[in-house]
Amino acid sequence: MALVLHALADFKRFLAEPGATIQVVRNTFVDRQGPALREAYRRRGLYAPRTVQAVSKKAAVFAVQGQPTTVWLYWDRGTRKWRFADDTVTIPLDTGLGAPDEIVYRCSYAGEPDAPAPPPEPPAMTEDGQGQLL
Repeated sequence: MALVLHALADFKRFLAEPGATIQVVRNTFVDRQGPALREAYRRRGLYAPRTVQAVSKKAAVFAVQGQPTTVWLYWDRGTRKWRFADDTVTIPLDTGLGAPDEIVYRCSYAGEPDAPAPPPEPPAMTEDGQGQLL
């Protein structure tokens, strides 16, 4: 059965199911950073699968695979700008540090054979911010 999310209510129902897992497939804020910082984020488990440990009315707590930490994902009135498409959730970030950013999560169930692999390293940016190889 294919996972299809249309709204926050669908996402919350998914998170409440056993084995619910999310994984970052794109984080534009991290993609804009230098190679050393991007690698540091990868080592700390940014792209590792996150398995739901608890869900409340306004948040979910995730265990990060291979890391001794938990990560929280909060939702409130700002979720009106979240976008849902099939098995992905796109969350805009307001970092105040330049261009608007977003995080894209792919939702799946633990142990699914087609769970997403971590995304490839994006091409290095030139000093003018263009996505060209150096």
